[in-house]
Amino acid sequence: MKLLHLRKAIGLTFFALIFSALGLMAQTITVRGSVKDQKGENLPGVNVVLQGTLTGTVTGTDGNFNFQVPANGTLVFSYIGYKSKNIPIRNQQIINVVLEPDVLGLDEFVVVGYGTQRKSDITGSIASVDVAKIRDVPAANISRALQGKIAGVEIQSTSTRPGGSTQIRIRGNRSLAASNDPLLVVDGIPFGGSLNDISSDDIASIEVLKDASATVIYGSRGSNGVILITTKRGTEGDLKVSYNGYQGLSTVARKYNVFSAEEFINLRTAAGYTNYLPVEKESMLLGRETDWQDLVYQTGLTSNHELTLSAGTSKTKYAISGGYYRETGVLPHIAFTRYSLRAAVDRRGGKRIKIGLTTMSSAGITDGQSANPMFQLVCLSPLTTAYNLNGTIREQPMFDTDDYYSPLTLQDKARWKEQNRRFASFNTLYGELQILTGLKYRLNLGLDVSDGKYNNFYGSDTPFRNGLQNQATVQGTDNFAYTMEHLLNFDRQFGEKHRLGITGMFSVQESETTGSRVDALNIPVNYLQYNNLFLAGSISAPSGNNFYSKWGIVSYMARANYAFDDKYLLTITGRADGSSRLAPGNKWHYYPAAALGWIISKEKFMQNLRFVSNLKLRAGYGQTSNTSVNPYSTLGGLSGTFYSFGDTGVKGYFVSTLPNSKLSWEYTTTTNIGLDFGFLEGRISGSVDAYMQQTFDLLLGKQLPASTGVPGTVLTNVGKTENRGLEFVLNGIILSPKVQGGFLWEVNANLFLNREKIVALADPTVTKDVGNGWFVGQPTSAIYDYVKVGIWQLSEAEEAAKFGAKPGDIKLLDFAGGGANLDEPDGRISDADRRILGAGQPDYQGGLTSTFRFKGFDFSVVGYYRMGGMIISTLHMPADYVNRLDGRRNQIKVDYWTPTNPTNEMPRPNAAFDAARTGVLGYFDGSFIKIRSINFGYEVDKRLLRVLGPTSSLRIFASVADPFLLYSPYVDAGGVDPEPNRTGATISGGEGVPARALKIGLNTPPTRRYIIGINYKF
Repeated sequence: MKLLHLRKAIGLTFFALIFSALGLMAQTITVRGSVKDQKGENLPGVNVVLQGTLTGTVTGTDGNFNFQVPANGTLVFSYIGYKSKNIPIRNQQIINVVLEPDVLGLDEFVVVGYGTQRKSDITGSIASVDVAKIRDVPAANISRALQGKIAGVEIQSTSTRPGGSTQIRIRGNRSLAASNDPLLVVDGIPFGGSLNDISSDDIASIEVLKDASATVIYGSRGSNGVILITTKRGTEGDLKVSYNGYQGLSTVARKYNVFSAEEFINLRTAAGYTNYLPVEKESMLLGRETDWQDLVYQTGLTSNHELTLSAGTSKTKYAISGGYYRETGVLPHIAFTRYSLRAAVDRRGGKRIKIGLTTMSSAGITDGQSANPMFQLVCLSPLTTAYNLNGTIREQPMFDTDDYYSPLTLQDKARWKEQNRRFASFNTLYGELQILTGLKYRLNLGLDVSDGKYNNFYGSDTPFRNGLQNQATVQGTDNFAYTMEHLLNFDRQFGEKHRLGITGMFSVQESETTGSRVDALNIPVNYLQYNNLFLAGSISAPSGNNFYSKWGIVSYMARANYAFDDKYLLTITGRADGSSRLAPGNKWHYYPAAALGWIISKEKFMQNLRFVSNLKLRAGYGQTSNTSVNPYSTLGGLSGTFYSFGDTGVKGYFVSTLPNSKLSWEYTTTTNIGLDFGFLEGRISGSVDAYMQQTFDLLLGKQLPASTGVPGTVLTNVGKTENRGLEFVLNGIILSPKVQGGFLWEVNANLFLNREKIVALADPTVTKDVGNGWFVGQPTSAIYDYVKVGIWQLSEAEEAAKFGAKPGDIKLLDFAGGGANLDEPDGRISDADRRILGAGQPDYQGGLTSTFRFKGFDFSVVGYYRMGGMIISTLHMPADYVNRLDGRRNQIKVDYWTPTNPTNEMPRPNAAFDAARTGVLGYFDGSFIKIRSINFGYEVDKRLLRVLGPTSSLRIFASVADPFLLYSPYVDAGGVDPEPNRTGATISGGEGVPARALKIGLNTPPTRRYIIGINYKF
């Protein structure tokens, strides 16, 4: 860290010398005014920028603006859907502007990291999200609302529970062993929290940086893409109050399809299972059956309330917001609650100084995040009863030897409790000094603090316990991180054709994390739950959850943007990162990037093609990396073990990991070529991007020879992966309000595909790592297993016997293992018969949003689709017991083989079912088409609201979230949701299942939500 502090001191001294040498200040005045449309209505959110610079502001909800500018400058007014207008200041202190409609919208400014940039000047691959449209899908997590909205960004739900998380991938997976999560940046500062911490109503803009020419400004953290979130700030004017709120109900969209009582009896008969409980025999005589899912599922409730107050003067602006969100699930006592509080203050000091503070705090509480009674709901016999004759719950509805408790015990909070509480406080402070016209210094300070506490208690008589004793866990994790950035921005226009912007940055970031965990068994009484654990029979502290970690990074960055004649664009960026995670002599790396842009539509030879309103070619190349080396990885490690020393047991230590001083990052180089287009005055617009990403020096464990005396592997930089892809975005205004009497029909669509593959593994001669599911030339989610041909039929009994099988057993393909080259059938099924069956990688995916507006009414439909790719359903794999076909328990309904039903879908039931090599039953086509939401709203006529104030507005809306699943082969085959909800570990009994496979397990079923809400401003 000494080197880091030295670099830090040098950087601060450098900036201090610059400030002391610059004393000339430009004469500035305060300009105020309003922006309206041709009908005289206020236009909020209009960009007002000093020409030739990035200095500017936006109009408030009343259309007013106020900021300080040079007296002889020119203001540029730009707004989406309107023509930009340039107004010379000429010492005017009041400037009122009327904008004319124009759907082209190329002159708005976009956040690009460490500043903003004209949309027309962008040379990298950057997607800007319409924040208003992310609210089309009401959700606690912003990422759920973004599904299908951004080309190149794949968002998968990993849980259907309230407050459930998502997995975000920008242009595929690059790393095999490290994280592929994108970097989150909030208000310019790297954000270590969760998207669940951020209220959607606090967001002003979202940008996604996808290629290296855009992400290189974040250097060693940019290889997985960057998501930039800018939050709302106050605007000049009187106090404005806005309230956004909605209430909703959630119901189960699709239950698990299980065997009915009669079908369950047939299953048992086919399996040869004859052992029935007395209550089951009684039900058979009475024609009685129990639907366990109907007994337990409940109606979930969603409540969201967000209140914002903002106001400002020419000197001070502020915005304060508070939010409350609560969602209960369709299972009892499973919920997510979030409290949020945010404040933003901006203050001008004199003519050239501006400071601002933002604080954003949230408290999230997740109840029952892993409590899962779904196995009992699906597998309990429909012939048993849920209640005893006296009305009490039948505690164990199955055989005592099964030791399964009724899922109705989930309603008894004395038996169990699980709660995950997370408090996060994210704070930013900035100061700006206008040194000269076009030259500005900015200091950014960030403080990110979080504290999490996870507690659980599972009694021995709960349906989801993990052992025979009462057990509890208390776990805490806290993080403290700060960021300090010094920025110099120079933006000037020279003559009529030259524009130059230069950004220089020096930053320091440090993060410190601690974790602790205690497990307890044999808790004497239930009411103690996870409190007073010293009374427990045994206490342990697992090594993997008790830790301390600290790291720091120092960075320098420089970026130059040059535009000639508003047609030819050049961006050159360089960044240097030095990290404490790496060993001395290997701490620093330098990241270059360059991008070119050509606005073809402004060339003279295009002037006669009037239907072409925009045509821009982009090309970029750059290198970034992944900060995937954990702190202290270069130092090696020790592990503890117990041994006998005489008559005493003593704990000793041995070398478990060798040091590697040459360990470094995983590097990714990206080439991107893009074309932006617009036709018919922008009524049709979009973009096409093609890219190639090559990642090298992957972090993989290399097996050590036994002679080293160190078990396991050593972490080294080896291996390569590659991603190639195409992205298409198309936006169209089918019906224009200027032509169709106020009726607007707008369609936004995107389609993208990514082809990832492993190029090399740890050893150049090794082409596959079956244990991890890695194969050279295949995606990281490749599936390697036997090939299911069908089910052996009665007419094939003699042939089946050669393979040790009988009619009704799974028929696997024998295609290798014999002959001189071991590539001929050998009359047996062995490991040589396994091969690549497919991968989780889809053929293509995307989304579509269709919006209609007429007068005060609006209606929108949001769709999301994924075509191709293979998913793994553990529900259908007998190794995971839900599709056991042994007749002992109920299960999902499948088409199984019997002599009178010679299907090729599922094998014959058998009380002694052998689950070996049955993983092939769980592979399905992962395609689906979903309607994510249907939304209807009405903006109340302002004339009816005059009594509430001249600036009041009221919108009433209704929404249905996840109303329809239009297409899914998996659901047609008996599943409930084609979206994967499990990733990571290999499932038990699975053969050739990769670590990054897309798995669907027995999770809470999908829900459908009905929402009613209002947006009120005054």
